[in-house]
Amino acid sequence: MMKTIYKIIILVLILQSCSSSHKEKDKLIGNWSVVNGLNEFEFYQDSLIVSEWGMSYINQWDIDSSKLYLETIKGLDSFGIKTKEFDFRLSENLDTLFIKKLTDSVFGPPILRIKNAYDYHLKRLQLVIDLPSKTNLISSNEKGTGLDIYVGFRDGKLIAKTESDKTRGLDEIKYETFAFIASQETELDSTNFQFNLLIDKSINKTEIDSIKNILQSTGYNRMFRVYNNNKVDYQNTDWKDDLNWFGVYE
Repeated sequence: MMKTIYKIIILVLILQSCSSSHKEKDKLIGNWSVVNGLNEFEFYQDSLIVSEWGMSYINQWDIDSSKLYLETIKGLDSFGIKTKEFDFRLSENLDTLFIKKLTDSVFGPPILRIKNAYDYHLKRLQLVIDLPSKTNLISSNEKGTGLDIYVGFRDGKLIAKTESDKTRGLDEIKYETFAFIASQETELDSTNFQFNLLIDKSINKTEIDSIKNILQSTGYNRMFRVYNNNKVDYQNTDWKDDLNWFGVYE
């Protein structure tokens, strides 16, 4: 009888341990990336795919309250090194992950949770842009080819820029416009080149007009404003989907 009771107690403890482990792992399930996209992480319940510098590594993984444990399934050693155990820290809202080797004194760059393709795109630009809604939208590719212009917020500060990591604003917009046009296989001119404007819905008309004036200094005037609606939901996408903008000419 006592042996049976001990077996039951041990079984209950094992089940509780497994349940606790699953709950902890659930906090990391999903897609993650550093800002520059050079390191990506896909956490599944039974595996972790790590992608870096064009290489992918598949691992079994587990965690406790502060440690992340990896065991290589396929490919080279995890992270390209013979490391099986890392310290990790997760933000309170579960959207930012920090990891480091046990021998490191500081954590690496923040690893951000990626919800969808639009979220991934903006996080790589380090911008927050809540697009306005509008009905009767057309594809940005329907009548031309455009250079994307992003107007949103970074740490509460208004930022207007292209996708280029080399520039922080629109100071070099003429150079970027002509470089973009030259890079396209299709011949572009004033009839089929446009600026695709992704502008946060809180930006007022005066600020928008000021940005448009800067863009028009290039000699190109076609403006395609990107919008969102129930039929065109950029957030209802897989994180690796290609994004096609929809909007109207303004």
